[in-house]
Amino acid sequence: MKFYIVENSWIPKVLSWFINIWAITLYPFIICRGELSETIRNHEIIHLHQQRELWLIGFYTLYVLYWIKGLLKTKSFHKAYMEIPFEKEAYANENKFVYPATRKKHAWKNYR
Repeated sequence: MKFYIVENSWIPKVLSWFINIWAITLYPFIICRGELSETIRNHEIIHLHQQRELWLIGFYTLYVLYWIKGLLKTKSFHKAYMEIPFEKEAYANENKFVYPATRKKHAWKNYR
């Protein structure tokens, strides 16, 4: 899968007005506030797979809906973020550097 990394970007800083963001994946770009560590790179590559298999619009629609559901449940922006299945999958596997290559399609569904 081809993707591009943009480091030292202002985009995560601007988006951090809403929630603290170090890196964000906007297919096919991984955009980082500073230099990208291997762990965060792997986390964001997992998001690339999720975005590609859900045709972007599906990913972003579900991402927002899961976040709203989490917000209603937890009343906390950070806890709501941690309730999103896409984030659960990425955090659970960010230190497994072979995971993106061995990941099964729609693996995020196991984190609902």
